[in-house]
Amino acid sequence: MFHPQSYFATTELIHRVLQEAFGETRTSLPHALITFSFDLFHGKTPEFQPCDTAFHDFEHTMQATAAVVDLLAAHRRNPFMTSLKQRDWELAIAASILHDTGYLKRRNDIDGSGAKYSAIHVGRSCFHAWDLLPSFGFTGDELRQIQNAICATAISVCMDELPFRDPREWLIGALVGTGDMLGQMAAEDYPERLAGLYLEFREAAAFSRLQKASFAVHKSLLDLLRGTEKFYSGYVTRMLEQEWKGVYRILDDSHGRNRYIDRIRTNITRVNLMACSLASGHREVVARRFLAE
Repeated sequence: MFHPQSYFATTELIHRVLQEAFGETRTSLPHALITFSFDLFHGKTPEFQPCDTAFHDFEHTMQATAAVVDLLAAHRRNPFMTSLKQRDWELAIAASILHDTGYLKRRNDIDGSGAKYSAIHVGRSCFHAWDLLPSFGFTGDELRQIQNAICATAISVCMDELPFRDPREWLIGALVGTGDMLGQMAAEDYPERLAGLYLEFREAAAFSRLQKASFAVHKSLLDLLRGTEKFYSGYVTRMLEQEWKGVYRILDDSHGRNRYIDRIRTNITRVNLMACSLASGHREVVARRFLAE
């Protein structure tokens, strides 16, 4: 099966930064995890169907994982709170790679798409990590740490309520949660993928019947596009600064610029232009209908 560019780019990134950080070329475990993730999301394992969600897919997983690896490399250059060993990197990478597997449907699940699991996908991802990762050599305690890091990606997570046992475990979780958010919103194709995210939200709302859930607040694609800037300035900024304690700032350069934040702001500008264009087209359709009547 054809491997997308993100597969090769993320694999190369992990290989390079691990070699720079630890003076080794052995990156077999992260590479094996990425290959396993590709097979998992493309239905090449016995238990699961191919991923059928329009946004939370293998591409998103690679975007999030690349951001986590960038954060790990930056922390290595500018350590704070606590130091991290190579095994800690592997725990963080494993958590990132498994963090959205909760959207995958098992073989006998024939109704709807995996988007219906939006409200419980984090818990399902934790179960999948527990079931799937022992074959990669992770111990029971390491699986617990991976599960906690996956929980750090939950919408409106309260990090103080997760059972981290020490600052090292907390930091792994914060890096994974931060990487998930940065990788998503800074992705080059983020504006174009928002239509897929809206479709996921719509199905999740219908399936869960949770009309006040975060994924149920958008009544149309235009509504979602218009709300993206507020989503960033309100929710995302709060999560980055408060829950994950500003760990994203380790990516700042010597001038205080952060390439992920810069790309997010560029994406928000593009999303606003898309919203204006869509609204203009909608007004033209309404006007033509009015004139026709």
